[in-house]
Amino acid sequence: MALLGLRGPHVVDAAAGCCHHSSAKRICTGLPRSAAHLRPHQLSHQTPSASSFCHHRRARSSLSVSAAAHSVQAGATLAEVDAPTEISRDQLAELSYSAQYDRLFQQLSQLDTKKPVPKPSKEAQQEEDGAKKVLLSDVYATAKTTLFGRSWNGQDYGYTIFMLVVHGLCLLAPFTFSWPMVGLFFGSYFITGCLGITLSFHRQLSHRSFTTPKWLEYALAYCGVLAVQGEPIEWVSSHRYHHLHTDTPLDPHSPYEGFWWSHMGWLLNNGATLERVGSRGNTADLDSQPFYRFIQRTYPWHVVGMFAALFAFGGLPAVVWGGALRAVWVYHITWFVNSASHCWGYQTYNTGDLSRNNWWVAVLAFGEGWHNNHHAFEFSARHGLEWWQFDMTWQIVAALKVLGLADNVKLPSEKQKSRLAFS
Repeated sequence: MALLGLRGPHVVDAAAGCCHHSSAKRICTGLPRSAAHLRPHQLSHQTPSASSFCHHRRARSSLSVSAAAHSVQAGATLAEVDAPTEISRDQLAELSYSAQYDRLFQQLSQLDTKKPVPKPSKEAQQEEDGAKKVLLSDVYATAKTTLFGRSWNGQDYGYTIFMLVVHGLCLLAPFTFSWPMVGLFFGSYFITGCLGITLSFHRQLSHRSFTTPKWLEYALAYCGVLAVQGEPIEWVSSHRYHHLHTDTPLDPHSPYEGFWWSHMGWLLNNGATLERVGSRGNTADLDSQPFYRFIQRTYPWHVVGMFAALFAFGGLPAVVWGGALRAVWVYHITWFVNSASHCWGYQTYNTGDLSRNNWWVAVLAFGEGWHNNHHAFEFSARHGLEWWQFDMTWQIVAALKVLGLADNVKLPSEKQKSRLAFS
């Protein structure tokens, strides 16, 4: 995970952005996944501490294999040493989120993270010992990780320090205030948040809900790079896994583990993300393009260059208002889509998850708050499906289509909507 980027954050059909539910009837558990399953760029471009983390996991797997071999030599069969257990999909669906998590992540577990698991039972989760209700919601959460008292790697430390710095710089906003800086803030908020994250990273790259000429696609994607939420390949990969595993233990950020976890706690625990997503081999469409590979290799320098350009343009006030304050503002709005829009609001469509339509998140996030609509039809370029559900990002897509700059715009049919709608 990039030091200065968001961890992300469906098997996904890269061309259509749709889920493919496995026909397998049983979930098999065995040995733990090793770092050998990670995407090559993660091993070659991580910080030293993060690489050490992966090395530790390889070593742990090697020790497990050695121990198994020793037991076989002592007279035990391999089945006796490492006997996988099986649980049917129907049985798994009857479990609470907490019980699913414990089952899937027990010490001797081997899980194909490219295959979806059944959604947990909300009723069982509500009855789970120690489950706490998220305020003003019907979500009952059980914490599965801790912020402290766990092993941190270099990326966790680096990301936490960066978050503290940019949040700290926001405290200088009252002392560097001017109306031109306010204009810079709102302009950069629109460019990075709307054009970069919601239009490019999310709707175009993650879900391929429309296409544009390559020059425009890359320009919009670079706006997303300036949002300082990570490089496109990683962002898209984490988000596609979120849709594949929405609100199951393999989801990188479900509020079933608490509002704080889904909002930003998951970002501070790179090890937990790697456990859940395993191999990140779900971005072949981006991996094949030199532009995205270049951004991936050089991402931190683009962040440094942005802050340097802001300082050259307007000194410390520009760094504060156009850099730190704007980035933090867009961070929390993006995170509210993961947290608030899975806790508060209403559901129009039976998606089986916690996704909600939340009007105030939709206003702040340029239409992203119509989140239940989105999880019902993730391929759709339009999230605000009703005339009164304002969706600024969709308005931009529609304008680009009129101008001949957007094509293959995907929308759900009335038949699709009626099939998923609650009666």
